Amino acid sequence: MSRVLDVCAFSGQVNEMRTNARSDTPDLHTQLESLFDQVWRSESDWRLWDRVDAAVMLETFRAQRTQGASIKTRPNANREAEPPR
Repeated sequence: MSRVLDVCAFSGQVNEMRTNARSDTPDLHTQLESLFDQVWRSESDWRLWDRVDAAVMLETFRAQRTQGASIKTRPNANREAEPPR
């Protein structure tokens, strides 16, 4: 029979794990739980970096739009000088 250190596998207790009585290696359920936890943390990091990338992209678009608006507001900025009549 296996020793059970954690009452519930998904209780949120981080450092406790189930082990086999014959060895000190975690059982398959604990290993799977650990793998899922690693995947969830990685996905959380990816979502964070996606939000950072989106914020940087928005700021870049804002800067380009502001720069484009300042060029358009200057009179005769894009036209050649007309000779006086």
